[in-house]
Amino acid sequence: MFLAFLVVAMVLFGLLMVYSASYIFAEERTGDGFTFIRKQVFYAVLGFCAFFVSSRVPHQKWYQWAPMALLTVTGMLVLVMLPGVGAKVGGAQRWINLGLFRFQPAEFAKLFGVMFVARQLVKHQRHLNTFRKGVVAPIALLLPVMVLLLAQPDFGSTVLLAGTTFILMFVAGVRPLYLFGGLFSAVGAAVTLVVTSPYRMTRVMTFIDPWRDPAGKGFQVIQSMLGLHNGSLFGQGLGNGKEKLFFLPEAHNDFIFAVIGEELGFIGVTAVIFAYIFFIYRGLRISWNALHGRQDRFGFYLGAGISIILGLQAFINMGVVMGLLPTKGLTLPFISYGGSALTLNLFAIGILYSISKANEASYRGSF
Repeated sequence: MFLAFLVVAMVLFGLLMVYSASYIFAEERTGDGFTFIRKQVFYAVLGFCAFFVSSRVPHQKWYQWAPMALLTVTGMLVLVMLPGVGAKVGGAQRWINLGLFRFQPAEFAKLFGVMFVARQLVKHQRHLNTFRKGVVAPIALLLPVMVLLLAQPDFGSTVLLAGTTFILMFVAGVRPLYLFGGLFSAVGAAVTLVVTSPYRMTRVMTFIDPWRDPAGKGFQVIQSMLGLHNGSLFGQGLGNGKEKLFFLPEAHNDFIFAVIGEELGFIGVTAVIFAYIFFIYRGLRISWNALHGRQDRFGFYLGAGISIILGLQAFINMGVVMGLLPTKGLTLPFISYGGSALTLNLFAIGILYSISKANEASYRGSF
């Protein structure tokens, strides 16, 4: 049960940090300092309900449901682009507006995309050395999803899904010639997208030298690094951070790691990093047990995919906050403010728990 306790602890810690990072901002913006934390608590409860449901569903059911789930997600991504249905925030059209609430189909796309790839790799396991079965079969229906994600634009989710797919295909035994040929093509396409998109090019240039525009495009990254610097070893104390006082945009969302660094210092940052390392380790161990305990290849690929995509997202987010990567618009899993992300992440952990329960006959205490 170690991973379950770890995820619960991370969600509770996230609620604490969202409250600390958002109270003053919410008070100024809405007149109620509890606006964001109240919503986040609701989404946490909804997420744990989603965890309960997905943990009770035998994970092999997703082998049958994966194609329909991916097609449903594709339809949702199309709806995002429709006027009156899709909601635009901060220049990106990534939400479906249902009146009472809105959600991000991209979060569904990441999970169900990984699920579909896992299914295809199992279905064509004996023929992965061929181009048709090893490359075309896993990604044929995934490419439209990536194109629609880029159209929002959501470059970060596209990179996450593509990177996790590449790793799963490599582990499954797809011929390296196909994989690395595709990788070079993807890198070329990514460079083209960056060069031909002014906002992406600006992000890259800001990453290279944020001080070239310290009051404009580089402001967020600079304030983030200042927050981490101000935290020193032990931090300024919970609630005592200064960057969240209208200096650091998205303090409770994409850049909450900077608030953690400022208020809890190097000790807090290190604890969070090791929590994610341990999460990845336990997730991969569950996946390994599925393969070698019960010869469950689908459980192996699905569990590994969930562990990798959430782990990659965490380290990309932290890399952005520390100025090591260009900004991607990705949240910190289980900790950042965001209803769609928290709910779907806990739903995914429920699937991982379902895989672990199936392992119990062969391995004890795998979760």
